Amino acid sequence: MRRKLLPLAIATVLACATAATGLAAGSTQVTHFSFTTPPHYQCGILGTAVVHGTSVFRDTGNGTSFMSGTWFGVFTAADTGKSATLSFAGPVRPTSPPVIDVQTGTVTIMSTAGGLFEKLSITGGPPLTRDAGPVALVDVYEYTGDPNDPVGDFISETLAGLHGPHPDLLDGSLFCDVLVPYLQGA
Repeated sequence: MRRKLLPLAIATVLACATAATGLAAGSTQVTHFSFTTPPHYQCGILGTAVVHGTSVFRDTGNGTSFMSGTWFGVFTAADTGKSATLSFAGPVRPTSPPVIDVQTGTVTIMSTAGGLFEKLSITGGPPLTRDAGPVALVDVYEYTGDPNDPVGDFISETLAGLHGPHPDLLDGSLFCDVLVPYLQGA
């Protein structure tokens, strides 16, 4: 779920930030969202996800911004009906303005996420993994060709620094290693 929904969560935050760029300095935009994904495979298991949350974007008036919010995705396995919840909560602060590289056709955004970076849990039950504490991120997107709305499709993300417990971010296989046995009923 995280492998497909984390870029979706980031895109949701960026979409809210992009929509908010026309706000007056010092103003705040709060966006509530909810949607269901089409059937897809997560860690080799077919299912669907219901996603909901709240995004808060504030133009601080000095050329910087503040984003925060909550994001929940509940993935339900088609075969067993078991579900797991992936959640995020906390602020995301850009650490620099977007860097547009016209030659490569990319936009790079550096930011720091704090709070609960990611928690995977049995829906209504205990956590399976939890990553908490500040995370420095470098996200690369396709450049749309429009400098006023430069962010296109997600390309990649690099972790530039971790502080706090981040077992899933440090071991890319841990997510599926704990999710698959639970969803399969093992």
